[in-house]
Amino acid sequence: MTRKNTGLLVRFDESRRADVIKWKIGEGFESFSDALSVTDWDVGQFSTALLSFSEATIDYICLAKKGNQVVTSKSRVEFSSVLDLESIRISEIEAVLPTVVHRYFIKASQGIGGAIPPKTWGAAIDVVKELRPHLVPEIERILSLQRFSGMRFHGSVAEIQIQEREALGISLDIFSGSNKLRNRVLSEWAPPAEAVSDLDEENQSAILLALPTSSPSFLSGISTRYIQEESAIQHDLFTWPGDAPVHAGGISVFEQGGRKLSVIYANRNALEHTLGVDLIYYNELFDLFVLVQYKIMKDEGGVMVYRPDGQLSEELARMDTFRDVAKNTAPLASHEAHRLSDDGFMVKMVPNTGLMPASGELIKGMYLSREYMNFLISTAGPKGPRGGSQITFENAPRYLTNTEFSSLVHAGWIGTQGTGTSMIKSLIESCYTTGRALLIAHETKK
Repeated sequence: MTRKNTGLLVRFDESRRADVIKWKIGEGFESFSDALSVTDWDVGQFSTALLSFSEATIDYICLAKKGNQVVTSKSRVEFSSVLDLESIRISEIEAVLPTVVHRYFIKASQGIGGAIPPKTWGAAIDVVKELRPHLVPEIERILSLQRFSGMRFHGSVAEIQIQEREALGISLDIFSGSNKLRNRVLSEWAPPAEAVSDLDEENQSAILLALPTSSPSFLSGISTRYIQEESAIQHDLFTWPGDAPVHAGGISVFEQGGRKLSVIYANRNALEHTLGVDLIYYNELFDLFVLVQYKIMKDEGGVMVYRPDGQLSEELARMDTFRDVAKNTAPLASHEAHRLSDDGFMVKMVPNTGLMPASGELIKGMYLSREYMNFLISTAGPKGPRGGSQITFENAPRYLTNTEFSSLVHAGWIGTQGTGTSMIKSLIESCYTTGRALLIAHETKK
């Protein structure tokens, strides 16, 4: 697959401007922008850029996205997903290349220049990877972000990763209380190039494959700066059945203020044989669990439909049994224990619109309570044109949106309490043995 404007070399040659940008990068700003004039580059299109803050070094690699025109012949360019290359000397790169790269630099003070030729760009990137081998996975992720932006991935592997993506995204919303963290994290996801097949450039679609040599989870495609060594959460919070496989490289950790969110991915099956995804979210402040099962809705003649099956009935029966045993009858003992609902079980219906890289948006689906799901699949529930049970946006109107659900859990209004919370840990093993993947999100103070 080829794209116009393969790569850019940008030098910030104004010291005051350069200092401001380097400060923003150091402070973890999501992005920064500048005005440049680059030919053969469509508005909204992603490119990859190497950034230089001196005549002697290349300092960062990042994504660059062309925006609207801001002054005569110049457009706003937004730089994001910035990776520190630890100041590679340009002389080291030029020593290997058959051409010099200095003449391709776009000087920010003038803002005028063109894209580096594809062969030169590819050779330069190869040298960068050779000089910084420990950064290769992150460099490859940024290149994939540019290469596959705007694509939609399909297939059984993509279907599972859509569910994982939704589980991670809503966990970040619950944790942060807004969509900013989620937008930043999800928009930096990209699949490895070797996992992509059947590219259809005209329709902007492709098939996502499972790779036996790499971690199969959605988490493996996000920035490694969120990955930390495995922590005691695996052993202290849950009773794991044996050695449960988790996200390669450790646990994904996100921090905000004085709080931390640790995310574990556990899957006992090969990805293509996984039955679905569950989210288990634990909030220590309110001592609550929320458990969400994800179900895929499919397009049937322009209408997104989920058709309940025996597997759903079995899953709901397990929820009902647990709920009957774990009902809390003790009087309220604290402000934090007060709930509008202490059920804790939800199902999210997710329309399968394809898995998209470089996007921070959640899919607009339906969060349905356990009790409401039991009604929807009962004889009294809605039926399709031929009398079969089916769930659509139109016939299941009592659902929560992404925002409503995350806000209620964030504020401790819904989720288990008392007996339900104390018993939920013993449920983890039975969840893990069902063939579904688990995404465990544990919110706590640092």
